[in-house]
Amino acid sequence: MRLSLLAIVVWLCVATGHCSLSADENDLFTIVGEQTIQTVSVEVTAPNGDPIKGAVVTPWALRYSQGHGHWLSNGKDRSEMMPESARTNEDGLANVSYPFYRDASEKSRTLQVSVHVRHESFSLPDAIHIDVPSDDVFAIEMQPAASILFRPIVPNDDDFTLDQIQVLRSDIGSWENSYRREIQDDQVRVNQLYPGATDFLLVRLVDGKPTHFSEMMEVELKPGMNTPVDVPLHPATSVPGKLADSVSRPVIDGRLLAMTVPPKSARERATWQTWTHVDADGTFLIEGWPRDQSIQIIGLTKTHRVHPTGSDPKRSSRLGNPVMVDPPFDTPLILEMETLHVCQVQVQSLDDKPLGDVKVTAYPNVLWTNWGSQVYGTPLTRSADFFDAPNLLAYFQNRRDQPRFPSLFSDRTNRNGLATIKLPVGTWGLYVDDDRYEIPIVLGRRNVQMEVSDDTGNSIVVRLVPKGTDLLGDYDKLAGVVFGCSTREGERICALPEVREKMDEFVRRIQEAKAPQDPKILAEAFMVVSDAFLKAGDQDEAAKWRRKALKMKVKLTRAISKEESSN
Repeated sequence: MRLSLLAIVVWLCVATGHCSLSADENDLFTIVGEQTIQTVSVEVTAPNGDPIKGAVVTPWALRYSQGHGHWLSNGKDRSEMMPESARTNEDGLANVSYPFYRDASEKSRTLQVSVHVRHESFSLPDAIHIDVPSDDVFAIEMQPAASILFRPIVPNDDDFTLDQIQVLRSDIGSWENSYRREIQDDQVRVNQLYPGATDFLLVRLVDGKPTHFSEMMEVELKPGMNTPVDVPLHPATSVPGKLADSVSRPVIDGRLLAMTVPPKSARERATWQTWTHVDADGTFLIEGWPRDQSIQIIGLTKTHRVHPTGSDPKRSSRLGNPVMVDPPFDTPLILEMETLHVCQVQVQSLDDKPLGDVKVTAYPNVLWTNWGSQVYGTPLTRSADFFDAPNLLAYFQNRRDQPRFPSLFSDRTNRNGLATIKLPVGTWGLYVDDDRYEIPIVLGRRNVQMEVSDDTGNSIVVRLVPKGTDLLGDYDKLAGVVFGCSTREGERICALPEVREKMDEFVRRIQEAKAPQDPKILAEAFMVVSDAFLKAGDQDEAAKWRRKALKMKVKLTRAISKEESSN
């Protein structure tokens, strides 16, 4: 119930035009101090407790009150720092560095560090997530690594050579070594695998294109060398199709993303993915596909996105859904499409002056079947490219930074402060990126909600405050409670029934207000938040929100006095 109410609150702040305050009206609690490097100690051991020397611990993602995401190594990370690997000493100890502030400009603190751990003789089943700060040494137990040999069999092909064979697998070590394999006599060897159930897909690449596939195999690995496996490979197939006739021709900027459909599972699964162009006449051909694998497809044109048959076009959702088709692919696919609606975003300052050259972006997602999600249509990647990538995280980041098609979901405002983006029907969050101005904070987030309907004239006015007016770091704990509760402290607070009731009351009061930024309403709501943190035993946070409430009361008193004097 709380999350749906929060969505309404954000929408109300936008729709009523009361979402922004001037710099001198905002309640700014300045967080002092520059970005600093912090460390967390880890101890890596074998199952018998012996320390593992030489394990490489690589931080790759960070969590804070706004969510969990990659820690970029290209020098463009919001922390203004780059991740560095650490190596364990003879006692199995290593110190992992991380930024005190996840977002240096917002002074929003790092709450969790995600690391990969690699060793030539040991392995892990997944990434490790470490809550920070911590005075304790974080214990990591690795298992003896597994290895396996595959003997690929490609019948009736005199040009076949063993170096054409690559091995796709579900083991997470592939993120670090890009599916490295070795040629050993007439076999392909894969090392540093985690013992247990693991998926493998052998693929033959000729000039970078897949020509043969094995079946998707699930192998139960044991530590050490496993029994060699003979693996027949079969010719790849192609999946032809066209877009529905409802999409006008010529089709402009058409592209499809396709992925195999993994089984629903608690563990990592292997998936094969690719993308292809849609021709101007609406036809397409997905080449180099494993013939026995189901396919799930999403796609975009300049005016439409792929829409699953039978789903509700009026759903209010942040997630698109793929079209799923099972083999055999004997007849061409016909993909139904959903219209993308033109949305006008008017960006203004507090005194209603248009703001030019401000980047406005939405992030509509797709929910892949049994796999995860990503921004719809971005990035365009092919599994066939993974094997030559020295680092898969960097590969995906480069694809995001250098898109092959203009973004439909992002635009810069013109001199009249107007940006034009395209979105499906639904409720979408809008964000801005500018060195001068920013969206004012609402419930600990910097975004506004836009309702997109089938009707013409989808538009919204977004008013910005000068940058630095308020900081997300002031709202870290509140945001951690009302959005996600994914941190250790957030989970503890949310587990207290009286705290949940107080937070629901906070949301309800703002939701029912005709003017959500009315100082009277905010004073009452901030006191509710203060009481919630007091019940959670957080005296400092409770005092902060009590001060916010008192400032709102002072503002209200001044407004009343000013009104009386004018009369």
